[in-house]
Formats: sequence, C-alpha cells, structure tokens
Amino acid sequence: MSKLKLITCTGAFFGLGALTIAHAGSPADYFKKYDANADGVVTEAEFVAVSTAKGKVSAADASSKFVKIAGTDGQMTLVELETAMSAAKKAKAKEKAKCHDDKDSAA
Repeated sequence: MSKLKLITCTGAFFGLGALTIAHAGSPADYFKKYDANADGVVTEAEFVAVSTAKGKVSAADASSKFVKIAGTDGQMTLVELETAMSAAKKAKAKEKAKCHDDKDSAA
C-alpha cells in the first residue's frame, strides 16, 4: 500500500470515529450524557457543552456536528443520534474494508 493510501485510510478512521466512540456505549447512553436537563431532547447548547468539556473538540466543530445530526430544528432526538451513530459505524466499516482491499491489491 502506498504511503498516501495509508495516510488517507488512517485519516478516514479518525474522522469517521467521531460518532462511534472507541469505548462501549449505546446511543441511549450518549444521549443521556448530552441531555443535561433530561427533557428528552438535546439542544445545541447541551451538545456543545458536553462535546467540548474535555477540550478536544472546538465549539465550532461541535455546533457543526450538531446541525448535521439534528437538522435545523435546533433539537436532537434519540432517533436522530441513533441514525447518525449507525451511519458513522457503517461508513467506518466501509472505509476499513476499502483500505483493506487496497492493501490486498497492493501486495
């Protein structure tokens, strides 16, 4: 595999992993963490506060991710988070398979 493909595949894993966090946890578990006031929806402010708490994600990146997940209504539901996490997991698996295929064809 070329260095460029290796770098591309490695970068894809990190980029796609943002919603499929390495440690175990269901979408409902993550939703509970984001839903600070336990009202059944996550606002952008709640999402940004949790996402930026460890200093690894900027507020702008968290806001952008929130809009991608929740849409324009300003609220994220558990179903929206489940859908986003499932899509990210599928995309990560697809990218991993593609990188694996590229590695096999280069051998």
